[in-house]
Amino acid sequence: MNLRKSLIVLAAATCATCGADAKKPSDPVLMTIDGNNVHLSEFEYLYGKNNMQQQSPVSVDDYLDMFITYKLKVADAIAAGIDTTAAFNKEYEGYRLDLVRPYLTDKDEEERLVTEAYSHYPEEVEASHIMVALGKTPEEREKNKAFLDSLRTAAVGGEDFSMLARKYSIDRSASRNGGSMGYVVPGRFPYAFEKAAYDTPEGQISPVIETPFGFHIVKSGARRAATGEVLSQHILKLTQGKSPEEQAKAKAQIDSIYTLLKNGADFSELARKESEDPGSARNGGMLPWFGTGRMVPEFEKTAFALADSTFSEPFATSYGYHIVKTLGHRGVPSLDEVRPQIMAMMQRDGRAQIPYRKKMDELHARFQPAGADSLSENELIDREVARLAAEDADFANLLREYHDGMLLFEISNRKIWEGAAKDTEGIEKYFEAHRGDYALTEPKYKGFMIYTPNDSMMTVVADFVKANAIDRDSIGVVLKRQFDKDVRVERVLAAKGDNKVVDAVAFGAERPELPGKWKCWMAWEGRLIEAPEEAADVRGAVTTDYQAQLERQWIEQLKATHKVKVNKKVLKKLTKK
Repeated sequence: MNLRKSLIVLAAATCATCGADAKKPSDPVLMTIDGNNVHLSEFEYLYGKNNMQQQSPVSVDDYLDMFITYKLKVADAIAAGIDTTAAFNKEYEGYRLDLVRPYLTDKDEEERLVTEAYSHYPEEVEASHIMVALGKTPEEREKNKAFLDSLRTAAVGGEDFSMLARKYSIDRSASRNGGSMGYVVPGRFPYAFEKAAYDTPEGQISPVIETPFGFHIVKSGARRAATGEVLSQHILKLTQGKSPEEQAKAKAQIDSIYTLLKNGADFSELARKESEDPGSARNGGMLPWFGTGRMVPEFEKTAFALADSTFSEPFATSYGYHIVKTLGHRGVPSLDEVRPQIMAMMQRDGRAQIPYRKKMDELHARFQPAGADSLSENELIDREVARLAAEDADFANLLREYHDGMLLFEISNRKIWEGAAKDTEGIEKYFEAHRGDYALTEPKYKGFMIYTPNDSMMTVVADFVKANAIDRDSIGVVLKRQFDKDVRVERVLAAKGDNKVVDAVAFGAERPELPGKWKCWMAWEGRLIEAPEEAADVRGAVTTDYQAQLERQWIEQLKATHKVKVNKKVLKKLTKK
């Protein structure tokens, strides 16, 4: 189904809903505009939203006039065909899909997956694995998967798992650790790997699983209660890649720092001055909360073992010598605390597609006519949008609000904002008719500044300007044509203090030194003005006022050409609430 047809389907369903709602006493017709019904629910929704955004609530009667004007502008946009343009339809379709997306998930299935992921948090599982490549072709994939399955059979049959890992695993760390991954904690590994580690009983080996990195078999080991997380800061003196002499110097430095700390020196200040960890030193050595497996083993063990607000003696890791100060410990977070993190991981690793696919199956069962061609995914979504627009008031109101808001913006831009900006003649006429409404708060210099890179070019340009009668409005074009990139012309309207060059030319300030290319300047056709001479002198204020006039004229025209009939009885009931 193409985009235009999709929107027609939605519009038809929405209109059908409006017609049905007209018969419901709970949502009576508040008004008609050119015979088209506007229901009370739409008015109440926008009225309530407007008052939430205002410091002082607007009365129903006052808002009614604003609402009618809003609906008339939308009707004008539709009459202008804005809702049929490709640009409108593309933007609206994008919003429509964003709005319906939360409804395209089976919430029970999503919650099951979230709960399953959270069930891992209270526990950590020791795991080892053997990994082989995924393969570049379907045949190679099947061959590699079958080979790994044969390794699993051998391991289940009694062969040493770590020996098989050292011999066959493509994980480069397997040669030294026999495939050991330490303790697996939630969110650290691809979810298929994490799930295999948690779901496989202790001492047993999982079936072959697939992650983005390869095919794996996972041997599950001992389990322990989650250690939680620790908040620390540290000071580091690097030794990695340094000579023995440099390493000895680093050890002496860290010992000296430790002595200072014992004597009461501030840990954060020393970390800023002395730590060679660039990532944390600028923050006083602060590290983010971390749990098992996030740091090298020696660092992790020391940080967790310290009591809060205490620091360690110097110790070594593969990076260098550290002193760690532990600031706090925290246990397993609640489901509410980690739900956003779990949801984000589900989006990244594809688990979010499971509740989506289940919802699509549900929509297929609901909307697929017996014996008809199978509906596409887009067609299923179109029908669900139509159903929601008919049955879910919040969804329908949001959808209509965005649809009408887009129309309102575009018609207002054409009639008022962009229209006024392009109507230079109209703005000038408006200024002349209201000249007395505008004033300058202080004198301004009005004219042109001509810039050149050096004195010699300025002499040439000045001679050219003197020798030729040049119109004010074409000075920039004429000089650009004559001197190309060697000249720049700037129209200026500036009060004292607004522009350093103008201050020197018109207000007695010292000549400034200019950065960049344009070192020399001369003023041309400049003078001080006490009051605006033309619309350009107060363009912002005049344009705003001209736009307001255009809008008043537009609203008067709309009210004169459209027929609005308000149901006073319905309105009266609303004002009594």
